[in-house]
Amino acid sequence: MSHPTGSFGQELVDIFRQLVDGNKKFVLTTHVNPDGDGLGSELALNRFLKKVGKESVILNHSETPSSHVFLDYDNEIKKFDQEKDAKLILDADVLIVLDMNNSARLRSLEKYFLKSKAKKVVIDHHLDAQDFVDYMLIDLDSPATAEIVYRFLAGYDPSLIDKGIAEAIYAGIMTDTGSFRFPRTDADLHRITAHLLELGVDPNYVYNNLFEQNSLGRTRLLGEVLASVQLACGGRVSYFSITLEQLKRNRVMPDETDSFVNQAGAIAGVVVTIFFMELPDGVKISFRSKGEIPVNELAKLYGGGGHKNAAGARVFKVQLNEMVQKVLKDVEKILPRPEA
Repeated sequence: MSHPTGSFGQELVDIFRQLVDGNKKFVLTTHVNPDGDGLGSELALNRFLKKVGKESVILNHSETPSSHVFLDYDNEIKKFDQEKDAKLILDADVLIVLDMNNSARLRSLEKYFLKSKAKKVVIDHHLDAQDFVDYMLIDLDSPATAEIVYRFLAGYDPSLIDKGIAEAIYAGIMTDTGSFRFPRTDADLHRITAHLLELGVDPNYVYNNLFEQNSLGRTRLLGEVLASVQLACGGRVSYFSITLEQLKRNRVMPDETDSFVNQAGAIAGVVVTIFFMELPDGVKISFRSKGEIPVNELAKLYGGGGHKNAAGARVFKVQLNEMVQKVLKDVEKILPRPEA
């Protein structure tokens, strides 16, 4: 077992090289409701593995969000079908999970993943990893899993990183760093992105596809959301919710709302923002914070997790209003005491 490490090092590169060179059949996946970092990471790694002569396939539980389909220009990502795809997992030499570290987030793939005799690998940058794999290639200091993937590929052979691989990595880094504004966006990261640009990545093209191709319904729903933002805890917490009725009326899919939580935090005095979304089977909660406030600790109370300043949870068989009231009480546990 290779245990999590706090920073990237040669030991991780050596493990990655051994896994690549010593095996033939790879299956890659990421978490349920994938984001740009998970998708970009698995696409970049899949393209690399094929370049070095490996059999590699991407199987995901969820559909790819419409805003990210442009990255998958060769239709590399398959939505997992139990009857057709379970054998691929069971027969693989290596299973690699990207941008997550808890088997429950594999959803429909989980039982086949755990049953498979393949070498199991996590490549990730989140805290509180579950011990369910053989190799945990984790860098807790990295701002994005896609950056870790870049370091692996560059450590293996930088000449193999072409424009298609670079674009997927760039999209992953851009989304998980909030367009290069979140903590841990340092000089080394910008040097990496400079190399990706040198390889032909067009930042305007990537940004436009990710963030500027919204439907009219999404734009209208965002207006409703911003008009409904409320404050709590003496103005230090902003929060809002979206109902199933609002999603249906505006013809918006849940994955189109992922960036909404970032819109309600730009209020003077607010240090924590909480976004509640009603789903047919429960409630999805997104948390954001500023400074040293650990919203991942809040997410853990509801079976979720994430980063200190960006986390989430999904709670089943609960009512929206019930969760709003409960979380607003619990959030006080992580807030610093007001200055006297």
